[in-house]
Amino acid sequence: MEPRVLTKERYLEVASAFGLTKRELEIGYLKASGCSNQYIADLYGISLQTVKHHITHIYEKAWVPGKKEFIALFYGS
Repeated sequence: MEPRVLTKERYLEVASAFGLTKRELEIGYLKASGCSNQYIADLYGISLQTVKHHITHIYEKAWVPGKKEFIALFYGS
């Protein structure tokens, strides 16, 4: 079985319903694609704590308890 890749189109199709800010959409896509918090912080030149803050808001808006459930949203039917 080949691994599934999350396309940006699929991500935006699902994530746009959560009312995320532009930055939350960007960070959410990177997180759902498997990027680490530190990588995201380095990429945007922000602190690790700021990344964690954004991710907490993303999970709250998507009504999921964590990363595993967030990623699962994009691979449903």
